[in-house]
Amino acid sequence: MKIKFMLLAIVALLFTGCGVGSVVALPFKAAGAVVNVVAPDVVGDTISGVGDVADAAIPF
Repeated sequence: MKIKFMLLAIVALLFTGCGVGSVVALPFKAAGAVVNVVAPDVVGDTISGVGDVADAAIPF
């Protein structure tokens, strides 16, 4: 019974992910949005882009 539960939990995490990439990317996306208000859009978009790259690079 424990093996079935562990297998189902692992399969669920593989298909849904645990959101680590999104958590790492969040500060960069927020900082990029704030910087867009006070600086040219290119600067804020570059900071947000770092968050997008981090989100894509971390597979889980």
